[in-house]
Amino acid sequence: MLILRRKAGEGLLIGSDIKVTVVAADEGGARLAIEAPKEIPVLREELLSAMDVNRAAAEEQSKPEELVKALFSGKQQENSGK
Repeated sequence: MLILRRKAGEGLLIGSDIKVTVVAADEGGARLAIEAPKEIPVLREELLSAMDVNRAAAEEQSKPEELVKALFSGKQQENSGK
């Protein structure tokens, strides 16, 4: 792992076609601008893990009756909260 310190306006290159620039930085974090070719996905790490969870759920085999029951139980909870 490479750890760098960059100031606002400074950046770095990953390979020859990905550029990361620090737009703003403070004690709470940094805002980054990432330039990459369209064919290279750029995702926040937490989205990648959420995609894995969704993919696993989609691969599970569920009976249609179970899906309908789950759908309507969620609607009943929403309506009871009003």
